[in-house]
Amino acid sequence: MGLAGGFGRLRGSRLGLAATLVAVLAAVALVLVFALRSKPAATPQAKPSPSPSRTAPSPSPSPTLPNTFAYISLQPGDCFDSPAFTKTLKLLAKRSCTDPHDAEVTQLATLPDGLTDYPAILQKSLALCEPLNAAAYHKQSVTELQYYQLYPSLAEYKGGRHTVTCALSGGSYQGARKLTAPLKR
Repeated sequence: MGLAGGFGRLRGSRLGLAATLVAVLAAVALVLVFALRSKPAATPQAKPSPSPSRTAPSPSPSPTLPNTFAYISLQPGDCFDSPAFTKTLKLLAKRSCTDPHDAEVTQLATLPDGLTDYPAILQKSLALCEPLNAAAYHKQSVTELQYYQLYPSLAEYKGGRHTVTCALSGGSYQGARKLTAPLKR
């Protein structure tokens, strides 16, 4: 067999190793492609912000924007569950404040006319709710609360819906701690 036969086996094993590596990488790429394609429509999630955290959901059925939900009428003192926190929900659901719930409305605010894009709506919603939520937050004995906003999509805003719902929640992620009592007024 000699020396040449040994190098042939070494070269063959290197080619085999390279072929195996290429096959594994191709399989991983295929799995990622299929996983991303079969991923369900983006579920709305609240976005954390500086503490106490602010989140920015918006009432509207727009699958391309995170944190947008079909609008329901909520008033200060109303408690609700949100798809941002409760995975099984597709829409906001009003709840009794004495039962476990995701958030409670602190105040309503009105967006000004003239906003021209989604980021402007988001930024103005945060700016309007921050002082309102901060005032409500400081009255609470529970410190693990997060700021939370519900605001219109750009299409809803252009259609005349300018209401922002300011709220406090038990967290800013799915599976977050539920609130179990009304907020202190």
